Amino acid sequence: MSPPFDPALLWAVSAGVWPVAGGVLFLLRGVDPLVAAVWAAGVVVCVLLAISRRTEPELLSALRWGAVVTLAGGAGALATGGDVTAFLAAQALPVAVVSAAVLRPLARRTGWVRPPQVRVRLTWTVAGSHAGLIAFSLMQDLRGLPLIHADVASLVTLGTMFEIAVAVAIYVLWHGRQSVTNR
Repeated sequence: MSPPFDPALLWAVSAGVWPVAGGVLFLLRGVDPLVAAVWAAGVVVCVLLAISRRTEPELLSALRWGAVVTLAGGAGALATGGDVTAFLAAQALPVAVVSAAVLRPLARRTGWVRPPQVRVRLTWTVAGSHAGLIAFSLMQDLRGLPLIHADVASLVTLGTMFEIAVAVAIYVLWHGRQSVTNR
C-alpha cells in the first residue's frame, strides 16, 4: 500500500516553502541568525532534493531553473536596488517548485500532462515566464517607473509577455496531446 502522499512531492513543497519563510523573516527581523538558519535549511533541502535519485524530472528541472532565475534576478535587483525585483527574484524558486508539484497529481488525471517531457517543458515555461516578470520589474526599475503606475509601453510589454507565456504553454500541451494520441 502506497503512502497517502508522495515523498518527492513533500520534499518539493518544503523546498518551495523555505525561501518564502526566509523572506518573511527577513522582512520582519532583518539579517540575524534565525534568518540565516532558515535560508541554510532551504538550501540543504534543495540540494538533497536535487541529488536524490528518485526525484521526478519536473521537480529537478524546477529546482535548477528556479535557482538560476532566483540568482540572476537577485543579481539584477542588487545592481538596480529594486525592492520589487528582489522580492520577485526570491519567489522564483518557490513558484517553479510549486508549479512542478501541481503537475504531478495532474498527470495522473490528464493524459496531456502525463509524459515527463511535457511536465518538464511546462516547468520551463513557468520559470521562463517568471524570469520575464523579473525582467519587466527590472526594466521598470531602470526607467524609474513604479509598477503600479505603468505607462503604455510597460503595459504593452507585460501583455505581450503574458500572451507569449500562454502560447508556449498551449503549444507544449498540444504537443503532449499529440504524443499521447500517436502511441
